[in-house]
Amino acid sequence: MKESTNVLSSLPKSAIVVLVSLLFLVLPQINLSGYVQPTVTSKFICFQYSCLVLLCLYSFKTGLTKTISFSLSKLDIVLFIFVAFITLNRYVIQTDFGFSIRFMELVGLGVLYIVLRNFSNKNYVWLLLTIVVSSIIQAIYGNLQLLEYYPSNHSGFRMTGSFFNPGPYAGFLSAVWPITLGMYLFKANMIEQMQSKSGSVFLKKMFQYIFDYIPLLGVVSILLVIPASQSRASWLAVLISSCLLLEYRYRVIKTLFNKYSNLTRSILITGCILIIGLSLLGVYHFKKGSSDGRLFIWKVSTEIIKENTAFGVGFDRFKTHYMNQQADYFSQHGETEEALVVDNTYYAFNEFIQFITEEGVLGFIILLFVLFFIIKIKTAAVKERNELGIIIKMSLLSIGVFAFFSYPMEILPIKLIMIVLLACLATLDQNKIKLFQNFKISAPINLVLKTSLVFSVLLASFFSFKSINRLNNSFKNWEFALNSYQYGDYESAIQQYEEAYPELKNNGDFLMNYGKALSIYKQNKKAIQILEEAKKHLNTTIIETALGDAYKNTQQYEEAEIAYKHAANMIPSRFYPLYLMAKLYDDSGQKEKAVNIAKAILDKDVKVSSTAIREIKQEMKDIMTKNKLFN
Repeated sequence: MKESTNVLSSLPKSAIVVLVSLLFLVLPQINLSGYVQPTVTSKFICFQYSCLVLLCLYSFKTGLTKTISFSLSKLDIVLFIFVAFITLNRYVIQTDFGFSIRFMELVGLGVLYIVLRNFSNKNYVWLLLTIVVSSIIQAIYGNLQLLEYYPSNHSGFRMTGSFFNPGPYAGFLSAVWPITLGMYLFKANMIEQMQSKSGSVFLKKMFQYIFDYIPLLGVVSILLVIPASQSRASWLAVLISSCLLLEYRYRVIKTLFNKYSNLTRSILITGCILIIGLSLLGVYHFKKGSSDGRLFIWKVSTEIIKENTAFGVGFDRFKTHYMNQQADYFSQHGETEEALVVDNTYYAFNEFIQFITEEGVLGFIILLFVLFFIIKIKTAAVKERNELGIIIKMSLLSIGVFAFFSYPMEILPIKLIMIVLLACLATLDQNKIKLFQNFKISAPINLVLKTSLVFSVLLASFFSFKSINRLNNSFKNWEFALNSYQYGDYESAIQQYEEAYPELKNNGDFLMNYGKALSIYKQNKKAIQILEEAKKHLNTTIIETALGDAYKNTQQYEEAEIAYKHAANMIPSRFYPLYLMAKLYDDSGQKEKAVNIAKAILDKDVKVSSTAIREIKQEMKDIMTKNKLFN
């Protein structure tokens, strides 16, 4: 009877390990058609369902446990404070909050972290190996896209993996790179650790082959793909983490420093600094326009921070405020050279700047505490565990370097890797606080507690499952609406938008698409309502020009003028908002204003020549001719 109870209690634990491993193996590859933004939303939906299953299995496992053993790392505590602050700031301190996939992912990642904290060190090694296998699949997929065997997910790039552009794809591979390289460099100790727990000769041989060849295959496959991604952030992440891992393994720099005099050391340090400086300069000039664009985004973001210093603008609300701030900048400074490198912007391209923008200085102080405890954690004294700790910290560093120039916190597979690394680091912490150790609860209290736990989890899972199902259908309706819109079937598109509206009514992108369709279909009053709602959660030139069109069609010319001007200030190099403004003035009889805008368009420098711009300029000539002012 006792043996059968032990087997029963071990089943949920084994199922959890298998499910988590499958999650990390499969989820990065998911890109299901039928969803809007499928590389993002299909991964998100699958992740949410997986978290529900994990939560149920975990509560079932807890219900079968007779004793309680509970210990906390300082990292656990500070991460809890970190998430609690984000939640409090989002729902209590801030006045508005919108629909946020990122926040729902954060909740799911919290569930996953709790589950992972119960894994053993051996489980973590296998889980990290699974992540390496997942990266190998992605690397092969990317190579097949380069060879044109598979289509890319972006019309402007040949290689994206299962992501929406090469940036997130390269970010994922650079996050896995230190795990892959570290497992290869320290494979001898890992093989010895795994073989020591197995009495089977066959298993020992299998472990030897697995840890000999899978990390090596990962190293080779990632190195073949990363250069082709042209992601400078991932190159830096790979370079820095590689240098530190190789130094830890071979101690080359330490040996040289001990061997040479102080003068030679100074020369070596100066040489290294010069090489790093020249490398960074080369990386900057490799895509100078892109680099200048990111520098400008950081510059504008600091203005948002100045206005919202303590608590920021709220989680995932950078995109709500940024374009308005950019428009304010150009309305004050005019069309400077910076206007040539700007576009509609959703991210800060620097996670630390974006975090301060959204969570303020107080949130950033908590983040610094998180980083402090990550650095200060001492892993177990056993050599194998210390090497595992180094691999984890180097992978977190790689994500951190990438985060300085990109947006990894928007990419679910990268966040999954980060959660595993944090949970493993907290598990390896040598100085955990032991709250309970094999603590036994009396039978009646035990029954009440476990029954309450199971009931609460099942109830929460039931309502969460229904909510995810509704969201799942809404994303599909949104995609159907976009397809109908592209084919000119605006009536069907609007019908699908209406069906998705209850679940996505606070989603800025959804409202933007819905409002645009209404505007095109001449349902102007409803378009104005939807687009004004959209501006509470997102603002872009698309929203402002569609809003201007709707106001113009209802003869609200002053409101249309404001919308067109705001769109023109957001991205001054664009011709279209100015064109719409000139047409507005011309159609409403404001001839002098129409001529002034037409002249400004004709004098405007062309960033990229196109048929559309030539047609716009011709119409401006017609406006001036019509008003007898064209020379």
